[in-house]
Amino acid sequence: MNEIGSEFSFEISNSVHNDKSFFPDTGFFVFSGRTAIETILRNEPSIHSALLPSYCCDSMIEPFRKAGIKVDFFPVNYNNGFNIEINRLDNIDCLLWCNYFGFNSQMPDLSEFISHGGIIIEDITHSLFSVKQYHKQSHYLVASLRKWEPVLCGGYCASHNHNKVLEIVPRTPPPNLFMEQKKNAMKLKKKYLSGDTSIEKQIFLHMFAESNEWLSNNYSNLSIDEYSKQMLLNTDYHNHRNIRINNARILYDGLKNHSNIKFLYPIEWMDCPIFVPIIIKEKRDFYRKKLIENNIYCPIHWPKPSAKCKSNLYDMELSLICDQRYTENDMSRMVEVLNN
Repeated sequence: MNEIGSEFSFEISNSVHNDKSFFPDTGFFVFSGRTAIETILRNEPSIHSALLPSYCCDSMIEPFRKAGIKVDFFPVNYNNGFNIEINRLDNIDCLLWCNYFGFNSQMPDLSEFISHGGIIIEDITHSLFSVKQYHKQSHYLVASLRKWEPVLCGGYCASHNHNKVLEIVPRTPPPNLFMEQKKNAMKLKKKYLSGDTSIEKQIFLHMFAESNEWLSNNYSNLSIDEYSKQMLLNTDYHNHRNIRINNARILYDGLKNHSNIKFLYPIEWMDCPIFVPIIIKEKRDFYRKKLIENNIYCPIHWPKPSAKCKSNLYDMELSLICDQRYTENDMSRMVEVLNN
């Protein structure tokens, strides 16, 4: 039975698509999403206080924490729909806005905040393949790229709609030891998935875990590696986007009558999904376990951060896989497991 989900295996891009429109020339590739946020903060030393969404990954908070910036949170919850409330911006220098899951969610009018010198950083990790990738009000864009394509590492940051140029940008490549370990883990997974019975799964899972832990603790001031950069610049994004959208539609259609599952967003809001987020109020972990028993590995967004973030989504959300690695039959299999 084919596995669905988890880390990418190693691939060599044969595409010469070279569609750079996803990454405007005003931006830079860096080591990770954390590095991207850190880079923006290094270029904006006037930021001393920031307002972040209460529903987020700890990796989004960490660069602010490391820079000594005071962080507070605006409420993001599920209440018969996805709700974001930004009701106070007093004494705030910076707002971090997150586009969630590649579905359209309108940014509120922040013109007054901007007129008083407020800076908006927009995390476009989840909307990277979307037609509407970012909002016009944003001053800076940041993204983590590892959940989209089989790269060893990858982040992106850009100055947008803003006269300020990013002058402080990482130039140091990642150490070879990290790159080789991550590449070897991806190669072993590829062999394992192709049916090589000599490969023990726990070996490459351990290598992935070590690589990710190293990345979490050593992201500062590093650029992207050349392999990952070329992979990103030579990907047929339009093809991958179409596959994701088609896969997501199969999940929506197959689960629309499920008594315990609701969708975080109506399908009409879909642009290009990184995952299909579903809401399971009482038995989320039960359904996730059933998927795992069938070799389907769907992540939760996110583990509760160490900071005091309050959102009911941490306990209810499950992210269904829909990316370009998988076929319509794979999506139907996921639907069948959840429905049964």
